[in-house]
This record gives sequence, structure tokens and C-alpha cells, in this order.
Amino acid sequence: MASETRPTLGLNITKELLDGHNFFVAASLLSASGVVQEFEADEGGAGITLFVPTDSAFSDLSATAISLQSLPADKKADVLKFHVLHSYYPLGSLESIVNPVQPTLATEDMGAGSFTLNISRVNGSVAIDSGIVQASVTQTVFDQNPVVIFGVSKVLLPKEIFGRNPVLTSKARES
Repeated sequence: MASETRPTLGLNITKELLDGHNFFVAASLLSASGVVQEFEADEGGAGITLFVPTDSAFSDLSATAISLQSLPADKKADVLKFHVLHSYYPLGSLESIVNPVQPTLATEDMGAGSFTLNISRVNGSVAIDSGIVQASVTQTVFDQNPVVIFGVSKVLLPKEIFGRNPVLTSKARES
């Protein structure tokens, strides 16, 4: 039984993101929201897998970023939790994932069947589909069991929050 509970790494996720030099916006959001402490507290259990949007992913949001910034604190926290799986999945595991629909930390807060990510292999890389956007894993920022942090190409917008957003719908038509 003792082997099932791992000691925590004592990892400072914000510091790892800042050291990655391309995750300043995400690090700022995680720190400001306070959810980073919840992520770090999960290190000793089944582990966590974080999909962290690059700074350019945030700048690509344009009009949607305004609606993201205007969300109440609890919804902003849900969006951040939507970027985290409550298990350790190194890249090789993601590439060969058997059940592509994965619950996120937001799923745990909001209930089964909601706030899930669809993970698949597309054109030789790992694709993550939120139901609104499809991002790809662009880099591994940190990987030491039980925590892995991946850089992703887009901000993962949950359809439960952004699905009926008229700003997002009109932006989607433009592209």
C-alpha cells in the first residue's frame, strides 16, 4: 500500500513555466487564480498532466480573450482546471491512449460527462480537442513522475462555458 502514495516532488509549477520562457501568461493566470496550489497538492496521488497554452496561444485568442478575462473567478478557475488531467500521462502514454475522452480537474468539480478533453494522434502529434478548439502538444516543459507539463498550441476553451458565446461563434466564422 505504501507504494501507491508517492512523495510529492515539491514542484513549483509556476517557476517551471517561467523557466520555460514561453508561458508567462499561463503562469500569471495560475498564480492569480490560486489553482496552482491545488495542482501542486495533487502531485502525490495519481499525478497530474498539465496542458499549458503558450503565450502566443493566448495572443491568438483576440476577442475571446476579452470574454476569458471577464469571466468570474470561479469560471476562470474552471477554464484553468480544464487544462489538467488527474493522472500522470507522459507523451508516450498520450500517443497511445486507449480511451480518448478524458475527464479533467474541472470534470471533478462540475460532474461526470462535462469538461472532458478528446485526446488523439493526428498527423504524428498529440491533438487535444475541447469541443471548440483543437490544440496540439508542442513541447514537453517538465516530465518527472508524477507530474508532466506540456506546452500546447491553443487555449483549450470548454464548450460548457464558451459553446454559446456569440463572440466566439463570430470569430470561428472568420477563420
